[in-house]
Amino acid sequence: MKNQFIIEKIETKTEDMTLKVNGYFLHSKYNPTIEAQKFAETHYEPHHVHILFGYGLGYIVDSLKEQFKFDEPLIVIDPLFDDSILEVQARHKANEVEMVLYNSESIEKLEYVVDSTKKVDYQKNFKIICAPNYEKIFPEIFLQVLKKVKNIQKSNMVNEITILNYSEAWQKNFSANLIALFEDRSLESLEQIYSCPVIIASGGPSLTKQLPLLKKIQDKVIIIVAGSTINSILPFGIVPDYVASIDGAEENYDQFKGLELSDSQLLYSVFNHSEIRGEFGNKGYAFTANSDRTIHRYLTEKIGLNLPIIVGGGSIAQYAYSLAQYISSGPIALIGQDLAYTNNQTHAANNKQAEQIEESWKSSDNMFTVEGFDGEEVWTSTVFNSMKITFEQMIENYPPKNIVFNCTEGGVRLNGFEQKTFNDFCEEYIQEEPPNKIKIEDYAYVVSQDEWRKLKEILVAESKEYNQIINQLLKGLDILENNKSSTTFNNRTLKKLDKVDKKIAELYPKVQMDFIVTPITLEVLKGFLEKANETPTEKYTRVYKQTKTLYAKLLEATRKSKSYTANVIKRIDNEKLMKSEE
Repeated sequence: MKNQFIIEKIETKTEDMTLKVNGYFLHSKYNPTIEAQKFAETHYEPHHVHILFGYGLGYIVDSLKEQFKFDEPLIVIDPLFDDSILEVQARHKANEVEMVLYNSESIEKLEYVVDSTKKVDYQKNFKIICAPNYEKIFPEIFLQVLKKVKNIQKSNMVNEITILNYSEAWQKNFSANLIALFEDRSLESLEQIYSCPVIIASGGPSLTKQLPLLKKIQDKVIIIVAGSTINSILPFGIVPDYVASIDGAEENYDQFKGLELSDSQLLYSVFNHSEIRGEFGNKGYAFTANSDRTIHRYLTEKIGLNLPIIVGGGSIAQYAYSLAQYISSGPIALIGQDLAYTNNQTHAANNKQAEQIEESWKSSDNMFTVEGFDGEEVWTSTVFNSMKITFEQMIENYPPKNIVFNCTEGGVRLNGFEQKTFNDFCEEYIQEEPPNKIKIEDYAYVVSQDEWRKLKEILVAESKEYNQIINQLLKGLDILENNKSSTTFNNRTLKKLDKVDKKIAELYPKVQMDFIVTPITLEVLKGFLEKANETPTEKYTRVYKQTKTLYAKLLEATRKSKSYTANVIKRIDNEKLMKSEE
């Protein structure tokens, strides 16, 4: 790459240095420091992740860091770092820059860098800055950056919308699942129980062509079906060993209603729709997600349940991929993982969500093309691309011990996964001897009456803790209303609010409200960001509204969570303890 550039280092009239690359100046030939200051003033955006395309000699980095008022992250990309054509200036080697991508090929991993730097209030706020003349020297690479950031923004927006829309359902399902979780203490017994191949079947359009071969080998492998894909599998005469489900929405439950599932076993998350387990004969293996470590701690320390932590993302297929590694040391094949509109279809045949896409859809901002399984461009969407990114992050951040293949033969290319046809996978790894498949009855757990009474006592005590939280939140709202000044908080008010906050912080870990509190925190952080050069009155108004909104929304959420806990207590009385008395 070095031979492609003619680089001149030139002294300016202010005795600073500037760079000239292939005839283009990267900084002013008169006063690069002043130019960089004006440039930074124009392009700085408060509360944004700043992505600077072009480092040069670092003048713009210096000026941007001076402009930053709220500790904003700065990511710097410069193709001239390739082959050490350009070096980072000594003043920036002490980690002043949040992250520098030294290689232009690292743009493919930009989402990992963003994930490591972003704060919760920066989830979809990006400012892309192109340093002078860099778009002329590297036009194609700059377009790659623009496209990559756009995809990351869309992915983050999808994740945020999911949290906002489903958090309450997740909280409700967690409480409703508590009795089932108490009975299903068996997933740990499946850890590395198998050594045979595992096939993960997802509902992409290309799954349909793989079903004949899957049916042929079903007795010689372990089959894990991702959620609603069950509707494409059963009509073909394939009985999966396990069905994985994490979705707490009513629409997900509709996918399972009325199916014959008694010969399959359920792998479910703590926030899965609570009625799905009943469709599997009230037996299942439960797990907690890696993002829900506070819930895992609550279940372990307070309830006495140590459920395995499974890595995943926004798609059930990602959890199925981790579950396959958890239960088997054998090779893993992903089929039906299109994450694209293969053959202009959304899902495999018989999926209740399946439909044919129209050509007009492709003009939407939510649809675009990416590299496909066979190297050709395929159409994908914001949601699908978010899932693709998560898969690639998982294999990057959690390298599998198993041999893993993407055998989808359609849809997107999953970077980091070896691509192999499903037929080639079967010829190489399927053995004649079928595995000894485990039935849930072998590990069923019978809960004693004393254990049910103890669980009830825990939940009754938790209800009292909810009452204390409610009282503190009401007290906080009352303190705000009684603050005499309309421009500032007096010391007495601040002390009272501080006391309330400390008490709430002490009480919240004693209950489980993570699902329902997360969107509140997100909304309050993003909705009341500090402005530059705020007046004392503006700051007071912002903090007052922010605190009042936080207390009011937490109050509503706490009351709901308390009602969910009350329902569990009632169910224990009616379904578990009454039987013993009869």
